[in-house]
Amino acid sequence: MIPLQLQLKNFLSYGSDVQTIDFSHYPLICLSGKNGHGKSALLDALTWALWGQARKTTATAKADQGLLRLGETQMMVSLDLVCNGQHYRVRREFAKTYGKPYAALDFALIQDDDSVVSLTDKTIRKTQEKIEKTLHLDFESFTNSAFLRQGQANEFSKKSPKDRKQLLANILGLDEYETIRKKAAEKGKVANNEKKSVLTLQDNLAHQLQKVPEVNAALKETEQELTAIADKEAKFNHQRDGLAKEQQQLAEKNNKKQLLELKKEQLVKEQNNGKKLLREVTTQWKQTHYKQLRFGDHTTLEKEKAALVATINKHQNTLQKLLEYKETFLQKKETLQKLEQTLNATHTKKVHEQKIKLERLSLEKNTCEKQLLELSKKSDEIKKELTERTHAINELETTNKKPDLTKIEQYEKQFEKRKNYYQQWITQGNILKNELTNLEHKKKLVHNEQAPSCPLCEQNLSASRKRFLKTTFLDQERTIKHKLARFTKLITHLKKLLLEQHPQLEQYKKECEAYKVSTAQHDEHRKQHTKLKKTLQEITAQQEQYKNTLKTTDQQLEALKKQITQAEQTATQYFTDNDDYKKQYQQLQRIKKNIHDLKYDQAAHKTATEKLAAVEKELQTYNDLVHQLSLQEQRKTIVHDHCLQLKKIKKTLLKLTKDHATYNDLDKKKENIEQSLKTLQKNVTELTQQKEQLLQKKGQLQTEQATLKNCEQEHKKLNKKVQELNSTIEDYQAIATATSKDGIQALLIEDAIPEIEQEANELLAKLTDNQAQIFIESLRDLKKGGTKETLDIKISDALGIRPYELFSGGEAFRIDFALRIAISKLLARRSGTALQTLIIDEGFGSQDEQGLTNIMDAIYKIQDDFCKVIIVSHLNSMKDQFPVHFIVNKGPNGSKVNVLEQG
Repeated sequence: MIPLQLQLKNFLSYGSDVQTIDFSHYPLICLSGKNGHGKSALLDALTWALWGQARKTTATAKADQGLLRLGETQMMVSLDLVCNGQHYRVRREFAKTYGKPYAALDFALIQDDDSVVSLTDKTIRKTQEKIEKTLHLDFESFTNSAFLRQGQANEFSKKSPKDRKQLLANILGLDEYETIRKKAAEKGKVANNEKKSVLTLQDNLAHQLQKVPEVNAALKETEQELTAIADKEAKFNHQRDGLAKEQQQLAEKNNKKQLLELKKEQLVKEQNNGKKLLREVTTQWKQTHYKQLRFGDHTTLEKEKAALVATINKHQNTLQKLLEYKETFLQKKETLQKLEQTLNATHTKKVHEQKIKLERLSLEKNTCEKQLLELSKKSDEIKKELTERTHAINELETTNKKPDLTKIEQYEKQFEKRKNYYQQWITQGNILKNELTNLEHKKKLVHNEQAPSCPLCEQNLSASRKRFLKTTFLDQERTIKHKLARFTKLITHLKKLLLEQHPQLEQYKKECEAYKVSTAQHDEHRKQHTKLKKTLQEITAQQEQYKNTLKTTDQQLEALKKQITQAEQTATQYFTDNDDYKKQYQQLQRIKKNIHDLKYDQAAHKTATEKLAAVEKELQTYNDLVHQLSLQEQRKTIVHDHCLQLKKIKKTLLKLTKDHATYNDLDKKKENIEQSLKTLQKNVTELTQQKEQLLQKKGQLQTEQATLKNCEQEHKKLNKKVQELNSTIEDYQAIATATSKDGIQALLIEDAIPEIEQEANELLAKLTDNQAQIFIESLRDLKKGGTKETLDIKISDALGIRPYELFSGGEAFRIDFALRIAISKLLARRSGTALQTLIIDEGFGSQDEQGLTNIMDAIYKIQDDFCKVIIVSHLNSMKDQFPVHFIVNKGPNGSKVNVLEQG
């Protein structure tokens, strides 16, 4: 850091006129002047501009206020400097006004074409950090190395070993290693936190992966259940096939039963006929035997007999055809029943599919109705909220009255104008009070007989001059008091007006705020009202969409129900549409028609037979007069044959009755089979539902299994991530350990100590004629063993090695001077620093003539190590040895700096 130009205004003893001090052309400068004229103030201005700190402000609560010139309200310091080959400008301001003090800090880069690039940040603190980062130096390091402040040359030496070491670390720029350590520690902490997050996520995934066996077992169990259901389906299908086969067998048995009944009926009729014929033959035999005893006319009976025989033959032929037709009818009916069972199974399957589709549409309809119900509820809620919003909007429009903003603004401007006048008058009143206090001080000095010099120009005063000053001061006092009284009266009156106006202004502000809040509420209600309307329209559109869907679903349901009903009602039509069935059915109807067309009259047949028997009986009576006796033998034979035949028929009937008894439970079996089919169909339906549920469950489990597989892959990735983070954390820990105070920093300090010792001893040898030598120890042996990091200073002279505290003031100053110069030279040579200036403020008063000569020789020898050396001194023996003098003189308007070049 090389100062080029310093500008200051109202800083300590410097006045309101901007003072410019140009350092750029002089490598070795001596600041001289009387005590209190402002020599050290220039150096304070330099440190205040760069770091906002100065020697004279360390004990004050508000440092900047202590630097402000008495009676002034604003000060400014601007410093142009070169750092690392770049031209910078730092400008710092401070103003003390009524209320909160004002402070400003500007930082800029001056380019080769004199254009200015602002480097000022958003806040003073951030701008200050940027300046210190550019300089690579803070205030404490500067004042303990390159700046030997007045009375504090031993500032480095008197510090504790720990503070010395920390200060040396700051001077060497080791704070960058500390920054690296902190960043490494922070990044390690971030990586550790990320590791914790990853481990937490890993634990969550591991917890989820614990479900894998459970999901696999559930999936396996579901698949086993599906396999069991498939087995049951196969079993039910087998049972259904068995029941169908039984139905077919029952139909065949029923046909056989009907055939047996028909044969039995025929045999019964034949038996009855045989019995009847037997009775008739017996009767004829008896009658013939009786007729043997009498005689009658038999011509009419012969004719009647012939007619009856013809009729009976006709009936017998019809009966024979009828029996043939019935047997064919039973065979065709059996074939038709088999075909009907096959078609019935196909038709039932089709109706079942339509019923399943009907159930699915019913479910969709129920879902749609639920959605409509929910939308209806939501629509009612929105309508209710719309009503409330409308009521709120109407109420706000009625109650929200806009205040008179123009009137309020005028009232506020008037109040602010009076407030500004009040603050200005307060400031002017304070200035008058300060002037009155200064005037009282001047009056005391004039009245003081022991002070013969003027308090303003420091010249000796005569008695007449004192009287003149007294009169002048009295006039000034009266004038100031008069002005102060006027300001006090105006301030009191204005304060009263302000206190009266303030409540009304607050009331106006509250009304404005209330109006703004009400307006905001009104806008919010309107916004929500519009949003609710839009939402209601969307819900209405959704309702219409669902209603259309519901209407379409109802139409499909009605059509499907009609199809099912029609299919159930027109099952016969379904059969008749089949060509094979139609052909069989037509054949069966033709046979049925033929049976009907035969018109066999059993009663007429029986009556004719009975009449024939009666006629034959009569004929036997009338016609067998001759032959009756011969016929009697024949009748005996007939009776015998009929008895044998009746016995045979009876035996056959017994067998048929026994065979028929085996078919007595056919109806019950048929009913049981039908009931079994219904139960089986119910079981199949339930099994289908279970299968659908299991298939759905299987799909969910397979989805969950895929998710868990992804979790497993993610878990593996997280394991790899944890390993990478562990490696990263170890790296950052190694960096933090290496850049800590016990690592690289300690090594660099240890490396710098010999250089400081060498520079300090070379200079101290010149200052003490090779009578003293400095030793700097960085390690101290402990009583309990081991060592401790430290930075002890020990000095060897003719009396031996002694601590720094045992040396006299002059000797201590030379030691301090040598140490500080060594540290400054080290700082100037070290890379990464910007220090190229050495400043020494007084401190030479403790030296004898030889010591001053040695110090001057040392300064001349070290000036080549610095671009600029600034010495502050009021000793004539020192001043005369410098080629350039910056002479500081203090006048009524503040201190002034004049440059004197003396070759």
